[in-house]
Amino acid sequence: MHEAWTNHEVWGFECLSCAGSWDEEFRVRHSGDGHGNEAVVYERHGQPCTTPWVNRCCPTCGSENVKALSATHGRREDPPMARSVSDVAMVFHLRRMHAW
Repeated sequence: MHEAWTNHEVWGFECLSCAGSWDEEFRVRHSGDGHGNEAVVYERHGQPCTTPWVNRCCPTCGSENVKALSATHGRREDPPMARSVSDVAMVFHLRRMHAW
């Protein structure tokens, strides 16, 4: 393996049975072989584990009907701000021009 880097990711989970939610932190190790291939290993509490979206179990009710939300697509605390009228008008103008 030629290249290697590590980052931390926090994933949110929601149980679709009991509506419980929780977060888990993972250490993610990326390794490249110099030929464009990449291997990714997830670790939780220092131990290798499966990817966050596979084989999750709700700690409250034990259900396996769990939805994983990545940090980039996870829950939002505040709703997104509404666009102003001028922003919406600009988007429609760009679409008419086939620029977007």
